[in-house]
Amino acid sequence: MENTQVNTKKSSGFQARFQKFGGYLSRMVIPSIGAFIAFGLITAIFLETGWYPNERIAQLIDPLLKSLLPILIGYSGGELVYGKRGAVAGALATFGLTVGSDVAMFLGAMIVGPLGGWIIKKFDQAIDGKVREGFEMIVDNFSLGIIGGIFCILSFLFIEPIMETITSGLASGVIWVMDHKLLPLSAIFIEPARVLFLNNVIDHGILAPIGLEQVASQGFSPLFMIIPNPGIGLGILLAYWFFGKGEMKEAVPGAIIIHFFGGIHEIFFPYVLANPLLILADIAGGIAAIITMQITNYGPVYTPSPGSIISVLALTQKGKYIGAILTVGVSALVTFLVASIFVKRYYRGYVEETPSGASVSNINKIENNGIIDGQIKKIVVACDAGMGSSAMSASSLRKKLKEAGYNIEVVHTALQNIPNDADIVVTHKELTNLAMKAKPEKYHMSISSYINPPEFADVVSVVRENNDKDIDPNHATESISYESSKNKNSSKVLPLENIVITNDIKTREQALEVINEHFVNGGYTTPRYLAGMIAKEKEFNTNIGNGLAIPHGSFEYKDEILKTGLVILVCKNGIRWNDEEVKLIIGIASKGDEHLEILSKLATEFETQEKVDEFISLDDKYKMKNALESVEN
Repeated sequence: MENTQVNTKKSSGFQARFQKFGGYLSRMVIPSIGAFIAFGLITAIFLETGWYPNERIAQLIDPLLKSLLPILIGYSGGELVYGKRGAVAGALATFGLTVGSDVAMFLGAMIVGPLGGWIIKKFDQAIDGKVREGFEMIVDNFSLGIIGGIFCILSFLFIEPIMETITSGLASGVIWVMDHKLLPLSAIFIEPARVLFLNNVIDHGILAPIGLEQVASQGFSPLFMIIPNPGIGLGILLAYWFFGKGEMKEAVPGAIIIHFFGGIHEIFFPYVLANPLLILADIAGGIAAIITMQITNYGPVYTPSPGSIISVLALTQKGKYIGAILTVGVSALVTFLVASIFVKRYYRGYVEETPSGASVSNINKIENNGIIDGQIKKIVVACDAGMGSSAMSASSLRKKLKEAGYNIEVVHTALQNIPNDADIVVTHKELTNLAMKAKPEKYHMSISSYINPPEFADVVSVVRENNDKDIDPNHATESISYESSKNKNSSKVLPLENIVITNDIKTREQALEVINEHFVNGGYTTPRYLAGMIAKEKEFNTNIGNGLAIPHGSFEYKDEILKTGLVILVCKNGIRWNDEEVKLIIGIASKGDEHLEILSKLATEFETQEKVDEFISLDDKYKMKNALESVEN
């Protein structure tokens, strides 16, 4: 039988969509995890049944639960759709839900928050290019106030009663299930979904809102412990430690530490996926945990996040520690006993295979992959939420690369937030197809686990193949080169007339108008491209630090681009660009996805204030042209 390598298989369309939905819900909740933990600690300590009951401080619990936490979710949901304007609209819409409600409007916030962002986005798109010059700020502020206010009122009058009925109905259903001792059966559905990386959608989207209602009435909820319980994963890993073989066994000690004490459960998911019968052990452990909680009348005051033994104990009520320890211990033991049967069976007749001479493992032979153009400078490790598992794996990969002699930037992020300047995107093999849909133009690599996976050797090999090539010094981008560019088309992309050194530009709006004027005069864009650049500024700030801004049009205006071109503005006195002083402005109009590569190279080239100042100090169009063309090449 094969030892540890499992070929990548494509997720079903349904699974992919469900994972994407789960990741979206996670990104609404995760930015506010700290606030949820604060709520949990205040509840655990100062509630009537807490460690140090305090009636006055306990007055904070209800407003936190019913006002602040839902509004934070709504704010994040709106921001995901349409930046800060969407966030404000989402918060206003959510506030309407919270006023007068007797339940925590988490589910409602996950609906009206993104909806508020979407409505203000559609309004901005409808009036784009129709606002008289000089009235943009007035229109922006009043439109957000009027639309947000109307949505707030509608939420209060019409949506709140509906969501309260739904939330109360779900809570009543769960309570009925618990009263009839049927909750253990939920493990049959929850555990298989969890190891398919749907833990976030289940935990934060379904169980947590209902659990918070139970906290309000009884001070704790067993629902908070169904997903975060570290005992189940511990049982799986121990079974591999005792009865496994090869690389998977060798990785177990580190995985146990990261899972049990670090709370990163994704570390054990690949062990289950490699041997699918282990899902029965997962289910058995989940059932055992819920039964134990029912017997001991145990539950945390909020979802332990991350799901480590430390978080579990920190969010446990006074006098409930025996229940917490028994829940974790019993589930670990039951999972271990059942898992041992299937792990032994899995390795029956096992023979360690000698790796072939191939530089890249089968798992990384990905069809229709992107390409790597030039040296690798940035690697992104992505997971569904962009937190625990990807952060841990990014740290491990960064260490591997340094040991191999490569000082390369390695960052972690959510699948939907993969940066455009990434040279390689690394994901777990179960998530690679989602990552490829999010960024099809990028070069993707897969790993079989999050803790020291063997595929890191593949990543190092790819880096070595690309970064150890002899590089023409005329094309180096480590520092600004003033040699003449050898790009035959450079004069078409950046003619001298597209470089402007001036002290006359005072505002961001003036700068965009000048850039657009040069684009139109040079035949690069239509006049409507200006609206695209303005729209992009509303989506996110194009000033990237160090006194540099790189404005470009939003995706919806790509048809206004006729050919690729650059416009350089050097504002020696500096202008205000959002909350930053900017002196160097590089406008981009690019056909297709060329702008992504240009943005990446420019951002890398001007990564420090010193490099920006060095460029500005040239004070000569010819020298600036040669310097920028060397970067573009």
